[in-house]
Amino acid sequence: MDPQEAFDGSDDKSLFHPVREWHVNRRGMAALAALCVAACSGEAPQPSPSVDSPGPWAPASAHFTVEADGSGRALQVEAWYPAPASDIAVAEEGFPLEAFEEGERRAQLAAWVAQAPEACTPRRAHSARNAEPADTGAPFPVLLLSHCTGGFRFGMHSVAERLAGHGFVVLAPDHLGNTHFDDEAPLDDAFLAVRAADMVRVLDAALAPGAPALPPGLRGRLDAARVGVLGHSFGAVTAGKVLELDARVRAGFLFAAPVDSPVLNSGGLSRIHRPLSWLLAKEDGSISSTGNQFIRENVAAAPRPTWLVELADAGHWSFTDIAGLGGAFTAGCGSSLRDPGGEPFTWLPNDTARAAAQRYAVAWARALLLEDAEAARQMDQAVPADVVRVWRR
Repeated sequence: MDPQEAFDGSDDKSLFHPVREWHVNRRGMAALAALCVAACSGEAPQPSPSVDSPGPWAPASAHFTVEADGSGRALQVEAWYPAPASDIAVAEEGFPLEAFEEGERRAQLAAWVAQAPEACTPRRAHSARNAEPADTGAPFPVLLLSHCTGGFRFGMHSVAERLAGHGFVVLAPDHLGNTHFDDEAPLDDAFLAVRAADMVRVLDAALAPGAPALPPGLRGRLDAARVGVLGHSFGAVTAGKVLELDARVRAGFLFAAPVDSPVLNSGGLSRIHRPLSWLLAKEDGSISSTGNQFIRENVAAAPRPTWLVELADAGHWSFTDIAGLGGAFTAGCGSSLRDPGGEPFTWLPNDTARAAAQRYAVAWARALLLEDAEAARQMDQAVPADVVRVWRR
């Protein structure tokens, strides 16, 4: 379905067009230009590297723990952050088993990875473990990342690594009770509130005076004025809920789920007043064509500037690092039937889908948090053109 079909009955269809068929949304670009002028009154942003590049820094990663509430419920959190470019040579390890202590969970994860098709679940991560953070000349902008239901904090580690290479710190907690190891929580609004509170608690710890919970090299180095949130699936809905609750968060980028639907968080979009953008998997059999229609309707009503990036032949987990993990998360790994229609097809190659997710996550983060006009221009581009379509309003 063309996204414009979501506007049947609307009085203003002109606001939402494919970027490649539309030269300029004057109001949206004027808003971005104003942001750039405001940024220039302080420290001017550095020239933007290509969003298709790994970035100028080596990605690094470290683990820390945050108490979620007064009950002693501990959140396991992964931080990805920029390290000196000299660490690029050592920024490679096995699928992040090293983040798990020796024991049952590490063994279980290793078995799941071994069982997964290699084209779907990458065998290697690319981060320098516990490296010293880079001196980038400015505080690090912060991104929160929320995993899907039944996932865990490494579900999109390649996206986190790419963002770290571009100078961002990415913080991703395991949502206790809703991971691949302990998936018992219901998919409902009550647990959505728990997940959103987890994210807020992680941000509180990261921005606290002295930030004692953080790895030492990151303490006091995060930019409280440049905070965004990303999420996949139930994590996308969680990201939207965080935007409702926490005024410190400036924008959200959501993968493969609406933030507001009759199923979850009904009416939530009306409570969000900061920009949202989406990546949509055209053949998402998990949320179905109906769920994708909800995404398009969300985009039509979301605060601007808003982008919608659609990936042809992509499934719900195509762009993650856990497609097919242990025989799960298979929508996006191998072959399936189209919805609707039922015709057989092969999913988009996972490396292609992951590269697109990395590209647009970086472009969005640079455009919205760093007020980078060149990144906004790159966000408008459909890359690769035979797979991606981009809309902006």
